[in-house]
Amino acid sequence: MSEFDNQYLCPMCDYVDSICDDELTCGKCGHEPCFVARHINEGTRKFWIEKEQELGNWRFEKRFSTMIKDSIPKDKELIKNFQKSVKGVFKLFGLNKNNLQEIFPQYTRDYKRTTGRRETGWKRKGSESKQKQGAARGALYEGAMNNLMGDHEFFEPVRVPIPYHSSVASKESTYEPDFWFRFEDQDIPVEFKTFGEGSMVKSKFIRGIRQSRRYGNLSHLTHNNPQKYSAIIVCCPEERTFSCAIVDDNANRL
Repeated sequence: MSEFDNQYLCPMCDYVDSICDDELTCGKCGHEPCFVARHINEGTRKFWIEKEQELGNWRFEKRFSTMIKDSIPKDKELIKNFQKSVKGVFKLFGLNKNNLQEIFPQYTRDYKRTTGRRETGWKRKGSESKQKQGAARGALYEGAMNNLMGDHEFFEPVRVPIPYHSSVASKESTYEPDFWFRFEDQDIPVEFKTFGEGSMVKSKFIRGIRQSRRYGNLSHLTHNNPQKYSAIIVCCPEERTFSCAIVDDNANRL
């Protein structure tokens, strides 16, 4: 067994250490339970760090929000601040080209070993190798986004699953968006996805919005989200394009 196969990852402070017992208590901050860690292939990590260093600046792709204009809330101040905040985070990639080793994570959560269940949600299509490549790219860029957000005024990473009571299944369950966008006392869940070259198309953008709607509805139960808004950020690292949107219940008809 590799040394990387028996470690835990603390979701609160990102500390990684060897698993000594079943409690998975963080030896640095005391949080429990931590996640079983999965080491991100170093060759894959190096590939994306070099891409980020060599390629040009990120560009905002406006056409996606134009496509779904009827699903975007009328709150212009909210939309303006969300787009401005997302653009600001992507700008930080260019400003931190010399710090990418610290920004891109070495570990991610091993969902199956942590929970005993297969990961659910937005399933990737294609060969097993492409799915693994996509999962690694997503883990690297989501971790980088977490690190770049830092003490951002409006963004906050979601560190642990959020409990709620499912009236349909009559049991306690959890959900887990990638980030919160907190603006004027509103807590809006954000879904983040990366795509390979040539794959960031309208159909997948809309598919991601539909996935985010679940978080909009659930956050209405657990947080201050009276309008059930949800948000999505998508990007293609190789094409250097990204887009984002906040949507309301009208997106259910997409």
